Amino acid sequence: MLKDLGGPSKSTSTRSAFRSAGETPLRSAGTPRDVRRRRSVLALVILACLTLIVLDARRSAGSPVEPLREGAAAVFGPLESTATSARVPVDNLRDRFAEMDRLKAENEKLKKENEDLTRQLNTTDYTRNRAQELDDLLKVAPAYTMTPARVIGIGSAQTFSHTVTIDAGTADGVRPDMTVLNGIGLVGRVVRATQGTATVLLIGDRNSTVGGRLNSTMALGFVSGRGDVAGTLDYKLVDPKARPKVGDKIVTWGSSNNAPYVPGVPIGVVTSVTPNEGALGSTATIKPYVDPTRIDTVGVVTGPPARPPRQQITGKGS
Repeated sequence: MLKDLGGPSKSTSTRSAFRSAGETPLRSAGTPRDVRRRRSVLALVILACLTLIVLDARRSAGSPVEPLREGAAAVFGPLESTATSARVPVDNLRDRFAEMDRLKAENEKLKKENEDLTRQLNTTDYTRNRAQELDDLLKVAPAYTMTPARVIGIGSAQTFSHTVTIDAGTADGVRPDMTVLNGIGLVGRVVRATQGTATVLLIGDRNSTVGGRLNSTMALGFVSGRGDVAGTLDYKLVDPKARPKVGDKIVTWGSSNNAPYVPGVPIGVVTSVTPNEGALGSTATIKPYVDPTRIDTVGVVTGPPARPPRQQITGKGS
């Protein structure tokens, strides 16, 4: 009996046994009284939070939460301001890099536009002149069957041969002994042709001779080249009594089967006349209409002159 009332309990003996063995006993969950106390504290905390929420929702000047809010603002406000101040340089640096990228892209765009404008400006005169030559050639085209071409090369100066190479050949109907002209006048004749190109002997070459007719008197003569760069020509009349005059214009009189020259193509104008010593007649100096150093767009006459059928002439007695 005494053992049951005053003796050590089983739990005490068990704890003593754990201590003697060097082990830590497991904590008990607590008595029902401790559990009730913890629940009461939790309920009070929840109630206090709800009370603060209700009071703060009133948004009145006398809100008991206002001092807490002001205190928090006093503590965290400087920290937020410091953080914002530290972030501003970073944001500015990022914006600066973005602005530099934008300015770089805009600069590249303006540079390209400037190069395009400069290229157009540099080629404006060439484009205008070529368009004018093509327009002049189109005005002559109705009188002839022509293949247009461009000058892509010039003969060697060491050979003393005044020739140019054009970008039309046998594939375009171009053959040797065909007339070459532009919108101003006679250029020369084809002497060689490949499938894609042709060589043109200019009328200013020493080996060039063209039959020419005075427009004013219809007198016939021969135009020969001197072989100089300017392309100056000499003109001798068939009739020794004929006298050309300064300002007379000369055109081709044509060849058999229109090869190598078709009739009616302007050659040049007489600039001076020199009497022949010890013989009748005179020699005229001719300035050609076509400048041999400025040839670009030409036309090769690949067919007979275009003209309507000739009318038959009948006598009165027929």
